[in-house]
Amino acid sequence: MRIFAIGISHATAPIEVRSMLAFTKKQQKEILQYIKRNIAQECVILSTCNRCEFYLVGSDEVKERFLSYLYELVKADLRCYLNIYEDEKAVQHLAETAAGLDSMIIGEDQILGQVKDAHTLAAETGTAGIYMNTLFRIAVTGAKRVKTETILSKTPVSVATIAIKLCAQSLGDLAGKRIMIIGATGKIGSIVYKDLASIGTAKLFVTTRTRDAAIFMDFKNAEIIDYYTRYNVIDDMDAVISATACPHLTISQSECDKVLKTQKKRVFIDLAVPRDMDIRNSYLNTYIDIDDLRDLSEQNNAQKLAELRKARGILERYINEFLVWQVFYENKSLIDDIAANRNDSERESFMKMIYEKKANCSHEEFRRFIKKLGDSK
Repeated sequence: MRIFAIGISHATAPIEVRSMLAFTKKQQKEILQYIKRNIAQECVILSTCNRCEFYLVGSDEVKERFLSYLYELVKADLRCYLNIYEDEKAVQHLAETAAGLDSMIIGEDQILGQVKDAHTLAAETGTAGIYMNTLFRIAVTGAKRVKTETILSKTPVSVATIAIKLCAQSLGDLAGKRIMIIGATGKIGSIVYKDLASIGTAKLFVTTRTRDAAIFMDFKNAEIIDYYTRYNVIDDMDAVISATACPHLTISQSECDKVLKTQKKRVFIDLAVPRDMDIRNSYLNTYIDIDDLRDLSEQNNAQKLAELRKARGILERYINEFLVWQVFYENKSLIDDIAANRNDSERESFMKMIYEKKANCSHEEFRRFIKKLGDSK
């Protein structure tokens, strides 16, 4: 059985291209179901603000069939933007992605949860079977160990924290500044709020479409603004940070032109993919999107490069664990046939040898061992 990882990321595609693959959860379920019915035996979609990747299990033909479907789905040939990993490389890529080694910000915390969520969605949709269940379980376990045993997560940095640093740089200081967070109930938006609240020097405002009492408890250090009145207060703001999953704009230049009267420097930070602001940069207004975070993230990454070798060393064990499992699983009938032709004592000894090899061999060694068993049968 072949395993493929096919997709785009911050490393290969600008935000305009990533936006083409920014699918809603409903769309992801529909795509997963189509792929399961028509293309691959199993499928998981990992979709974040910085990547959209498809993990596929099936025959050799899966890759070309999927690519044809993808180009038709987005009405574009994405060939020059795609990363395509096969078999061992696909397994390695997922392990490194889950551990944050392939993120814009090395070691960032959110990706592990996003990998778990991707697998959960596929499992609920019925498109994750024994291969994807085993692969994602092992990758997540390896990523947790990387976070425990390296400094990559000892100084946690995320897209949200980088955005706040850029906001502070643009305004000079956050003390006394009035900052509105749109999408504060989402994953990234909630981190932006928590990080700003922990600093404690800015006056925070969050927008919400609901007046649920629980929302007020979550944002006790902020003033709640009804989403539909956000333009009424925007003139008072020094910064607006948007991190929604809205399919439409949350802040538009045309509406801002109507209400922005106070002449002062403002920062608009757009953490959404696709973009949900259309603010123009000007003498007073600074617009920052998620791709503009790259310079600060590269500075952060330089401090963590020394830990990458250690992290990859940890992941090698888990990559090997999956590949050994795959050899074992795909040759289980052979092993069972050989065991069935032995008496009880020989069968027990034979199976003990198999499991010792499985636990202690590299996947190449284990594959050669199984091949010899088949040849001698």
